[in-house]
Amino acid sequence: MAHLEVRSVTKAFKGRSGPITALENVDLDVGLGEFVCLVGASGGGKSTILNIIAGLTEPTEGVVYVDG
Repeated sequence: MAHLEVRSVTKAFKGRSGPITALENVDLDVGLGEFVCLVGASGGGKSTILNIIAGLTEPTEGVVYVDG
């Protein structure tokens, strides 16, 4: 069992001309003691997924489980 599970997480923000999708159907498993690095271009959703995992932002869809 993973220590951290991210299941089908999607995050959309309201934009001037409609919704802007920052994340779409993200799945991630991180085991206890594992080291994970998120790498990507600016505006790719790295901070968004970390804020969702930390509980600072609610996902539009999907769930995050810590220790089950």
